[in-house]
Amino acid sequence: MATSAPEGVGYLRLRISTAQGAVPLENAQVIVREPKERGEGLVAVQWSDRSGLTPAIALPTVPRALSETPGTSHPFYVYLVDVSKEGYYTQHYQNVPVFDGISAVQSVEMIPLPQNGFENGISEDAERFFEGENPNL
Repeated sequence: MATSAPEGVGYLRLRISTAQGAVPLENAQVIVREPKERGEGLVAVQWSDRSGLTPAIALPTVPRALSETPGTSHPFYVYLVDVSKEGYYTQHYQNVPVFDGISAVQSVEMIPLPQNGFENGISEDAERFFEGENPNL
């Protein structure tokens, strides 16, 4: 990662959907954070509109001129992005690159939770029966 302070700005927009991209999801929450090496600070919180798109999120990044400087190994900044919506598994993205002057669109495929809304399909207070046990029905 470059050691200079960010002077550039890149833009990130998310396209959030389900059913293999066929159904856009409205009101999905998007949280953008800096990675641990930059303090894990909260950068932005946005929600998707009825077409599944978020507004463009302006993010600080390395100036474009550094990409033309020999020896610069990372002419961009990376961010952590979490996308959540009730009834769906939360999606986590690491190392999402943002380049100065570039508008990027990240597609997000949300996966529905099982019908009862619990990640493993079983609620904590559900009765469980194991082979060899005699249930008291």
